[in-house]
Amino acid sequence: MNKDVLNVICFGEVLMDNFPEGRRIGGAPLNVCYHLNKNGIQSRIVSQVGNDAIGDELFSGIGDLGVDTEYIKKTDRFNTSTVEVHIDTDGKVSYEIVEPVAWDGLEYDSEAALAVEKSTAFVFGTLAARSKASRGTLFKYLDRANWSVFDVNIRPPFYSRELIWELMGKCQTLKVNDDELKILATWLSEVKLSMIEALDTILDRFPNIQEILLTMGAEGAVYRSRKQFISVPAKRVEVKDTVGSGDSFLAAFLAKKIQGATILVALEYAVEVSAYVATQQGACPDY
Repeated sequence: MNKDVLNVICFGEVLMDNFPEGRRIGGAPLNVCYHLNKNGIQSRIVSQVGNDAIGDELFSGIGDLGVDTEYIKKTDRFNTSTVEVHIDTDGKVSYEIVEPVAWDGLEYDSEAALAVEKSTAFVFGTLAARSKASRGTLFKYLDRANWSVFDVNIRPPFYSRELIWELMGKCQTLKVNDDELKILATWLSEVKLSMIEALDTILDRFPNIQEILLTMGAEGAVYRSRKQFISVPAKRVEVKDTVGSGDSFLAAFLAKKIQGATILVALEYAVEVSAYVATQQGACPDY
């Protein structure tokens, strides 16, 4: 990574999460963008909202979070994205994601593409690639990226093995959680793979992937590259909800790595930040 250019571009969904207690700004790439900014890395998000009241509220709220809105467009073709969020007694989260919405119609923007070309890293996930239009735009940006970071972030039913394989073929950093790794492992092998076997099989199958970040909730986190295996235990905290915890982990790790920290320091810091976020309500709490 080029440490002289301390900025990151995130691509994908921005939305309103409808929680039982009220509405909150959400979207995994937006959460990553927020936490990167909080950790000293200038970041912007490429996305779209509808030209409607919720879109106005979302656009304004994103600005209030300190996230640059230059590459967030408004459209009359689609409504702003909303999601029904359900949290069980253990703090686990499930989502009902409406479609089609504004970020399903993301069009290529030459100014955003130039920003991608100049950025240190480009962060993307699976969900925003569910539509043909946004998927095509994503691949055009990926062709311009210096270092691509793929947060698998599976949201059923908006994924397929073919799509995820294609996206994995475009990244250098892969971030998965333990549930997502199990899904990938069943696709990779007819026999059951251990965690390390699954990570190594991914590295063997996708030669462009240079490193894998694995989050395992209460079991901590793992970093695997072609030369290193590092495991860090979780922090014991009282969980309020896990919304955005994985996003903050990715952002904190990237921030420290871009700033020149060792992998161990970056991983330990990422675990600490994500543990803090899990003790707070919502994905983007103040620090």
